[in-house]
Amino acid sequence: MTVGTSLPHDELIMKIDSLVKVGKIKADVVAQIGEGKYIPKNIEYVRFAPSLEEYYLKAEIIVSNCGAGTIMENVTKGRKLIVIQNPDITGGHEWELVTKMEEGDHLIWCKELDELESSIHTASSMQFKRFEPKQLILSKLIEEITS
Repeated sequence: MTVGTSLPHDELIMKIDSLVKVGKIKADVVAQIGEGKYIPKNIEYVRFAPSLEEYYLKAEIIVSNCGAGTIMENVTKGRKLIVIQNPDITGGHEWELVTKMEEGDHLIWCKELDELESSIHTASSMQFKRFEPKQLILSKLIEEITS
């Protein structure tokens, strides 16, 4: 799981740590906690990793903030992704992206921490669709511009 590198999301890390402690999550969990103040007691963590790809490859389910980079990195590979919004960040272009990706069954948007456990349960049996961005064809673009 990752909370990104811009703002900490201690509440999310605490929730995951708690779910592991009480046995609601039985899988090994590795979290990128960024600048967070909360230090997990029941899960492995790193502050920052130059790349999370090695962790993504091992993960059954990825839980992340709503960062566009993390979203696109995972939905284009068809990975099981749950995104949860950080209450310290107000809406914007990420919400539009998350809405579109959720509508296409590319991810699960968990809007409240209390829904995280059920979102994880849903993700474990859900078939996620790989997002395939349309390729930009330069000649077509030039034709559209010049016509």
